[in-house]
Amino acid sequence: MTVKNELFHKAALATLRTLSLDHDITAPAELQIENFHKFSSEQQAKMRGLVDSYALRHRYHNEALEPSFSEPDARLIFDGLEQARCEIYGSRHFAGVRANLFQRLHDRSLQLKTSEMIRRDDMPPSLAIELLAREAMLGHKLDETITAPALERWRETLTPQAKAAFKALANSQSDQKKFSEAGKALLASFGLTKDQKPGSGSDSNNLEQGTDESQGSESSTESSGTDEGQSSEQQIVKTDQTGEESSASGDLSSEEIEALLTQGEHGDEKAAGPSDNDETSLSEPIKFADGYQIFTREFDEIIAADDLCDPEELHFLREQLDHQLERTKDFVSRLAHRLQRRLLAQQQRHWSFDEEDGILDAARLPRIVSNPSLPLSYKQESNTEFKETVVTLLIDNSGSMRGLPITTAAICSDILARTLERCGVKVEILGFTTRTWKGGQSRFKWMQEGRPPQPGRLNDLRHIIYKSADQPWRHARLNLGLMLRDGLLKENIDGEALLWASRRLKMRPEHRRILMVISDGAPVDDSTASANMPDYLDVHLHKVIARLQADRAIELLAIGIGHDVTRYYANSVTIGSAEDLGDTMVTQLSTLFTPSKNTAKTRVNNRKKLAL
Repeated sequence: MTVKNELFHKAALATLRTLSLDHDITAPAELQIENFHKFSSEQQAKMRGLVDSYALRHRYHNEALEPSFSEPDARLIFDGLEQARCEIYGSRHFAGVRANLFQRLHDRSLQLKTSEMIRRDDMPPSLAIELLAREAMLGHKLDETITAPALERWRETLTPQAKAAFKALANSQSDQKKFSEAGKALLASFGLTKDQKPGSGSDSNNLEQGTDESQGSESSTESSGTDEGQSSEQQIVKTDQTGEESSASGDLSSEEIEALLTQGEHGDEKAAGPSDNDETSLSEPIKFADGYQIFTREFDEIIAADDLCDPEELHFLREQLDHQLERTKDFVSRLAHRLQRRLLAQQQRHWSFDEEDGILDAARLPRIVSNPSLPLSYKQESNTEFKETVVTLLIDNSGSMRGLPITTAAICSDILARTLERCGVKVEILGFTTRTWKGGQSRFKWMQEGRPPQPGRLNDLRHIIYKSADQPWRHARLNLGLMLRDGLLKENIDGEALLWASRRLKMRPEHRRILMVISDGAPVDDSTASANMPDYLDVHLHKVIARLQADRAIELLAIGIGHDVTRYYANSVTIGSAEDLGDTMVTQLSTLFTPSKNTAKTRVNNRKKLAL
């Protein structure tokens, strides 16, 4: 065996033991050392998928909970369902593992020649049921390179009992026992077991009961992880083929989307409530700009970052952010020192000359030497007024920020929080997105009430507190890594986020309040846009910004990443790439701490525009 193959063999075994959480695990036959002679790169890629699949099955499958089947076909199909559960649920936090498993599924489709399966009878029931179950657990259709035209024929002929069973599978994937019950009901709906007839009433009732129980029993960590894992898995499948982001559940029908959203969506995460200020509660009414309304606030949430995932994952995400910071160490240090010098310069004392007492002015000594009759000249130091300042960074957590933009925003937030804290400036870091794609439970409630026209904002808001102003950076450092979490970034409703952040700022005791918005474009929410005028959120954002820019209590500025935001914000700058964000943030903050003579004039003009 070559050195290269030997190293790969050792790495594969190490991955197997780590991912399975079992250092005594026995490797499958394909991983035996005698099979590693002349191991090609293509074979290594396949081996990675095998290792991940085998490890996750070992980690999440309990043989004692396996149901018994007298029918061989039912046993075979259920094994496929259980394998899919272990892979999807187990890889929800591991992007590399998901990529390996996706490639493994793609290779299997090529081997089975699924692209040639046209009619329903061309696809075996075992394959069709497994693929449909994967779609239900992921919350979106699989990529076309994996599925087949025949799968659409299977989907069209699903009975209500089968559809309910697939939903139950999706909502019980964190609990093997409940998943097994849902799996047996699914097989019964297809007539593959002798225990129940297809579509029997008892099957349907038991299935619905099991679904309700699974909603209440899943912990917030498991539900949140599953939801985020679905969005991130969809990103891998769709982005690999198109290079563009696709919305989760974008290919399902509206009825299927809403039915899935009602299963285990509401109450799956602990809301942070009012956090450190009562004014942040989303249950309180807010006076919005004229013409803007909200269909319901029942499902909105303000949540602390550390309530969105478990501590273990939070540490892992922070390690990723630290790794990114290490790569930009020199750049970060240069920016931090420049900003710190500028801020400290505003706090330096100035000198008054030609005083009668104080410190001898050495610069005037030559004059006295040339003419001893002149009196000695003294200078005195006096303090410059430096108002207490608080800075809020409001970061767009929409799906279009995924990748380098959100990573750069997290890095720069970390830098500024540390730097400004050393200068005595308090920093608050907030994020805004939605809880799900395509409207969530707000849209479902709207549909239940008969789809009234012009409902207003029609999505479930999620406002995230990464760091409060009074919280030291060292206590909040882990939270900033959450921005790197797969699946967190969804849609963005900027107007209400600005109102929320400004309300928090106005409650602060500091004399000077600065709100910096980091975004990559206009507000986007498909559910609201489809039920109202297309520019509904855009118009609201314009009105909110006009009011804030005319408000003496807050100084507002914005940084657009790759998109021109000057059409929204008067005090704004647009950068061409995410790499320029750090330098631009420092420059803008430095400029703010040296106010120009035109600042007052600009505010007067803004107030005049608002009056008009």
